[in-house]
Amino acid sequence: MFWRSLRVKLVLVYTLLILFAVEMIGAYFVRALTNSLIHNQSVAAKSQAQLMATLVGPQIDHPTKQLSSSVTSVLQSVPQFLNGTVYLLNSDGYVLYTTAGGALVGQKRTDSEATQVLIHRQDAVDVRFDPTANQHVLVVAVPISQGDSFDGVLEYVTSIQTTYDTIRQVTSIFYTVSGLVLALTIVLGIVLSRALTRPVLEVTKQARVMAAGDFSKRVTPSSNDEFGDLVVAINHLADELDEALAMNRREQERLHAIITSMGDGVIVLDSNCRVLFTNHAAMQMIGAHRDGEWDKVDRFGLDEMVEQAVTGDCMRIRVVGEAVYHIILTSVQRRGQTDGFVAVVRDVTEQEQLNQARREFVSNVSHELRTPLTSVKSYIEALRGLNEDEGETRQAFLEVIEQETDRMVRLTRDLLQLSGLDRGQTYNVHQRIPVSDLLAQVKQRFQLQADRQQLQFTVYEPDDEGTYIVGNRDMVNRILDNLISNAMKYTPAQGHVTVCTRILRERISVTVTDDGIGIPEDDLPRVFERFYRVDKGRSRKLGGTGLGLALAREMVERLGGSIAMTSEPDRGTQVKVTFIRAVEVQGEA
Repeated sequence: MFWRSLRVKLVLVYTLLILFAVEMIGAYFVRALTNSLIHNQSVAAKSQAQLMATLVGPQIDHPTKQLSSSVTSVLQSVPQFLNGTVYLLNSDGYVLYTTAGGALVGQKRTDSEATQVLIHRQDAVDVRFDPTANQHVLVVAVPISQGDSFDGVLEYVTSIQTTYDTIRQVTSIFYTVSGLVLALTIVLGIVLSRALTRPVLEVTKQARVMAAGDFSKRVTPSSNDEFGDLVVAINHLADELDEALAMNRREQERLHAIITSMGDGVIVLDSNCRVLFTNHAAMQMIGAHRDGEWDKVDRFGLDEMVEQAVTGDCMRIRVVGEAVYHIILTSVQRRGQTDGFVAVVRDVTEQEQLNQARREFVSNVSHELRTPLTSVKSYIEALRGLNEDEGETRQAFLEVIEQETDRMVRLTRDLLQLSGLDRGQTYNVHQRIPVSDLLAQVKQRFQLQADRQQLQFTVYEPDDEGTYIVGNRDMVNRILDNLISNAMKYTPAQGHVTVCTRILRERISVTVTDDGIGIPEDDLPRVFERFYRVDKGRSRKLGGTGLGLALAREMVERLGGSIAMTSEPDRGTQVKVTFIRAVEVQGEA
């Protein structure tokens, strides 16, 4: 609870920010001071070493005793060198002279600075810690040269421990002062946090009062800053909540009215599966003759769905008599416990019927395509086994394959046409089609087929040659072609197929009559259904797809007309189609 306090968090954040800033400044200050002091001492020592190298350079070739006295005199003339150690090395790195003791004369000097000068013949400066003397030393090594010749190395080692001691004292003083400043900052932060959080505590108390349902109390703003704005906002929130609760009650009443009048059935149950509420639609689905809570639950099988609905939504399809219902049962949770259930019941009888029709349609299409494909495959396999001298048999097989292919093409064409009509594909249905030209083209298209089948084909054209049909020329031709081809297909040789036209005031009727095999009375109501055949075996043998009449009816309805059929077995069939007649234009022949 202590660390959750806003005051503690403000003081902690404030202190950490100050501490971070002090640490960053202190680290930068100490580093800059150290680099500056070491750099100054390094420059001075390097200058002194170069001066001494210049002075002792001409003495390198003298004997050792004479060299020692010469170097000693130089050191005495430059008293700064007396505080450090001087090494004079030849070009091979051996000690010619040193102030560290004669025992080192003649030994090879292997420290990194001297080695660097021997290799690169450039000045080398470094600071390192001498564990023997327990202090920091500055090492400067410079080359000794006469003209272009390299004669040796002068290495100067001096203590800079006093510099590090000074830096340590400065750092200690800096952080001591920083600690005092930080303590003062914490005190000021506590005082400031108390002043800042006082309005927040008052707002918190007000919020708790509002949570208890009391919206009458208000908080008085004590300042004009952001906390004062917060107090004003809390007071405004109290007003808004009071209004929102009143509006919520009104919305509940409105929601109750909506649920009562909605089309889907709604049944509300308590945790013990007792009915609390049932809207009008659910009562109609249950039935007016039923009365009682258990009947409502039992009719839709809600008691069986309750256990599954506790862990999530439960959906079921239930068939009651001839009706099909889609039921969704949802549990109502309150504080982790199941407080009741809500069932939404939708009558999907019509949708299921459409789905069944769609499934039957797919099945019929698959069957219609499978039969010709099987035939084509069988005849192709048979063709592969024929010899070259069996030309007549090959030709017969190819004709069968061609017939089956044409049958599939017609089926595909009809399906595409029906699909376009079902999707509401746009067609120009306002074309003016002359009736006389339309019938003349029909007679021309079917006369040859009638002669081949030994049928008497008669087309009676109207006396009025200026009569027009309003529609789509392709659709009208397709309708008449389907009706006439069906009449010729089911009419035996020496039979008659007649096309008659009757001109009415606003309509034009075209009647196709044959004296063929006819259709039984029980089958007449279904002849316009897709894939329906009266005699399936004979229809497939004659190349029918079962879509012609269905397609004709769809097109006639799209054109605003009507189609009807009458028939008697063994006496013939009559199909009557009516189209919209075009309004005559003045002056039109």
